[in-house]
Amino acid sequence: MDDSTLLDNYFNGLLSAEEVRAVLDRVETDPELREAFALRQKMESFPRREAEREAFVSTLKTVGVEYFKGNTAEPPTLRVARNNVRRWMALAASLTLLAAAIWFFNRPTTPTYAQYASHAPLSLTVMGATEQAKTEAEAAFGQKEYERALMALEQVLASEPDNLKAKFYQGICLLELRRTAEARAIFEPLAAGQTALREDAVWYIGLSYLQEQNIAASKATFESILPGAAHYKEAQEILKEL
Repeated sequence: MDDSTLLDNYFNGLLSAEEVRAVLDRVETDPELREAFALRQKMESFPRREAEREAFVSTLKTVGVEYFKGNTAEPPTLRVARNNVRRWMALAASLTLLAAAIWFFNRPTTPTYAQYASHAPLSLTVMGATEQAKTEAEAAFGQKEYERALMALEQVLASEPDNLKAKFYQGICLLELRRTAEARAIFEPLAAGQTALREDAVWYIGLSYLQEQNIAASKATFESILPGAAHYKEAQEILKEL
């Protein structure tokens, strides 16, 4: 029996205990066999490519049906080959899971709009001709029905064009509806003014760029939020991750 056949039989589990011992003894003393043994051991340690594995399994099935047709007992060589396929497939699955885990724990973690879009409840002074629209806007916004809330706020602003809170929440609704450019058109004048909504407007401008994944613009906006501002801590968290 030549060494190639001997190694085939060894790795396919076809040798007796005495023959296995003899092979291992030779590996210790025969450099050529030791080198061939080490190479074959490496080959056994890794799965074959998916296409090769599927082709091999298909071949085994064909051989099992055609060549061994009629045999009730499965030939030892076929049983060993099938066991090897199962081992390769199990190892391939383990390696795939390991690769997925490495990717998951090392993947870049870019912050998202949804992580930081936490809105204060809408509360408008309910009085005058827009009482019903204001009530509708508050209820719809609280239920995250932003399209309905936007329509109600537009009714409010039609009668009260200087209602800054209604404008501000109109911008939030537009942002939630992914109408980012329209939202910024509302937030930018508020951010440039000196009202109590200025800091919040700057924050939402940054969130609008974050929603668009415009990293440069979002960084520039969040960097403009100074220490002591309402959203300074959150802005710094985002900047560390961008």
